[in-house]
Amino acid sequence: MSSPKKVLLSIPPYYGIDISIARAFEKNGIDPVLARCRYQPYFWERTIRLLSNKMPPLKRLIQPLLKIPLVLENGEFIKAAERSKPDFIFIVKGDTLFPQTIRHLKGKYHTPCLSYQWDDPLYSSAGQNGIDVYRRKNFEYGMHDYDHVFVFDKYHVAEIKKRGVDASYLPLATDEDVYRPIDLSDEERDEYGFDICFVGMPNDNRVEALNRLNGFNVGVFGDFWERYLLKMPVRYFRGKANGRRVIKIYRGSKIALNIHHPQSVHGLNTRAFDIPSCGAFQIMDYKEGVEELFDIGQEIVCYHGLEELNDLVRFYLSHPEIRSRIAEKGRQRVGQEHTWHHRIAKVMSFIYELR
Repeated sequence: MSSPKKVLLSIPPYYGIDISIARAFEKNGIDPVLARCRYQPYFWERTIRLLSNKMPPLKRLIQPLLKIPLVLENGEFIKAAERSKPDFIFIVKGDTLFPQTIRHLKGKYHTPCLSYQWDDPLYSSAGQNGIDVYRRKNFEYGMHDYDHVFVFDKYHVAEIKKRGVDASYLPLATDEDVYRPIDLSDEERDEYGFDICFVGMPNDNRVEALNRLNGFNVGVFGDFWERYLLKMPVRYFRGKANGRRVIKIYRGSKIALNIHHPQSVHGLNTRAFDIPSCGAFQIMDYKEGVEELFDIGQEIVCYHGLEELNDLVRFYLSHPEIRSRIAEKGRQRVGQEHTWHHRIAKVMSFIYELR
């Protein structure tokens, strides 16, 4: 059988990560075709979800409306496969794709179909309830239809394997073409010269950790922090950030803090790789197995509790030369092992074996 040349991709456009993964396939000699994939729900979808939670008697009547856009989007994905005629299909998350869509494509075109789960795939973690029943169940009901499932967290790999599905661990990564060291102007160094920065969305454990950092110059950036203003005794929220501004924040700050979402039981988020890829110094909440990816204390610094976090912050703020050395070693490690090019190379190794 000939070598694969084209892949059809379904990837949520989460801060450009769909483009990064498509580019990684190109670097591995594969022509990527990005199908339309929606990340954010429509306003009326959010309204229906809200009404369903607030007014349970209406739930049975209005929730079926949430299936309408998914039906249309599944039809578009099938048409994309018909037009592109891919050698294989690579789906990230896949909560918008019905199991019957996967079965249809595999049956009609005999095309291998792989899944990559970078969140809690079974929505079992705290903070994973803000999704409708259709999206919530699409992967769970259809995971047996995939030829293989890659998962960012070993804990979730084990949970999927318990259900008889062929699954393996594939850590997240960074795009070295995007997250790279850049020089800042004097004005930018003043604007982003925080002792500690955090970039990401809020949840209770993140707010708790940040609230313990009194006395430091803290800058927090991201979406939805307005919802937590009453829980923040110190006003450290500085606005939203994406694209090149994120890199400036990491480069300007002395410490880039990384606090994982509860769904990351053992797996690392993309921030764990983005920060050192920029040449910035990172302190991260410890996750079991991080030693397989980084040399703790040499390439990354981890804390096990909030008291230790404060101690580490004080120590590293007073030792800039150690921060600089760890940041550089972390940057080198990421460039050598933890880019999307490296991860997609592993995906392609599996595809070659499958064929």
